[in-house]
Formats: sequence, C-alpha cells, structure tokens
Amino acid sequence: MKNNTYDQRVRLTKSLIKDAFLELLSRKNVRHITVRELCEKAQINRATFYAHYMDIYDLKEQLENELLESFSRVFIEACEKLGTELLSEEMFIKIFSLLRENSEQCVILLNSDSEIVEKFVSVSRDIVLSVYGKNFPNASKERLNAYYLFVSSGCVALVKQWLLYAPDVPVEKVAEEVCAVLQKGIGCLL
Repeated sequence: MKNNTYDQRVRLTKSLIKDAFLELLSRKNVRHITVRELCEKAQINRATFYAHYMDIYDLKEQLENELLESFSRVFIEACEKLGTELLSEEMFIKIFSLLRENSEQCVILLNSDSEIVEKFVSVSRDIVLSVYGKNFPNASKERLNAYYLFVSSGCVALVKQWLLYAPDVPVEKVAEEVCAVLQKGIGCLL
C-alpha cells in the first residue's frame, strides 16, 4: 500500500512539473527557463525537482523520450499487425491518435528548438526501410531512403498544420488524406 501511495505521489509530482514546463516552454525558449521559475509555477521545491531531473534539459529530454517511446511502440505494433502494408489508414489512425492524445506536448515540442522531429523521423526510418526493402527488393537503399525522407517530411508538415491550425479535423480524415497522397501521388487530386 505504501509503495502505491508513493508511486501516485511521484506521478502527480511529475505531472505538475510537466504541465508547468510545457506552459513555460509555450511562451519562451528552453534556454530561458530556470529551475526556480519552473518550481514556482509547479508549486514544488527545488529538491523535489532535482529528485527527478538533473536540470531543465534533462526534463525536456525525458519528456521527448516518453513521447518517442509511445510513438515507437504504437508504430511497431501497427507495422507488425499490418505486415508489409505500410500505407494503411489503420496504421496512420493509430499513430495520429497518439499524437492527438498528446497534442499539447507535440505542438509545444514541435515549435521549440527541439530536435524531436528528427528523432521521430529517425525512429520510424529503420522500420519503414525494412518493410519497404522487402516489398521493393530491387530498389537501392539510397532510393528507399530518399523516398522515406520525402514522405516523412510531408507527414511531419501535415501533422504540424493539423495540430496547430485544424485540431478539430478527425484523426480518420487526416489518415485518409495521408494515405490518398501516399498511394495515389498527384492522382489524389483528381
């Protein structure tokens, strides 16, 4: 029972720290956020902060890593379930649902000086290239990588636009649009 209470307190404390950090990060660059300011906003003392994080950058990295781990897990599960069918709406619905569930964090991190976009692209690259390599054995690694970079850049841009400016658009609609573009190219405009 004591352990469960302790775990709940840790989760609550980390949630307060995360919320305060994201609020501050939405208004200023991470370089200008101090531990003192964050602790005041979260209404915790500095010792509590340092019990969980080394500094502001450690906090930021841990938040990014949590989001990336969730993304990787959902992406891998979707790929395993769908096999070689990487252009499935079902896969994009799962991924975009995760991003929408964490939309506040995604928007703030995507707009900060964070390298999270590159991390997202990197996390999915190996999975996608492996599956595409099986489907297109005659394609060179350079060509597969070029295709992946092109597609992933477009997906990142679309997700940013969606989360920032059109968050009310249903996940299913966004997934449908992405699949149409990926499957039909310019033919999706017809």
